[in-house]
Amino acid sequence: METSQSRASEVAPYLEDIKDTLENPLKIANYEYDESIKYYYKYFKEASRYLLVIVKYLNNHGFIITAYFVRNIK
Repeated sequence: METSQSRASEVAPYLEDIKDTLENPLKIANYEYDESIKYYYKYFKEASRYLLVIVKYLNNHGFIITAYFVRNIK
């Protein structure tokens, strides 16, 4: 079973990249089924991919749902 501590250690190397994507996105896209969800994209040359950070907004506060690398922007 995965613990939140083991998951946090997997994400730790990318925290600055996630922050940079949220502060300086290449593109922000809406999720067509839920207007409170936004997709933030930023290209990272060293990974040759886009980092996608998915954020849900509730009561004017954003919460990161997930973040992962993708080859293309949708």
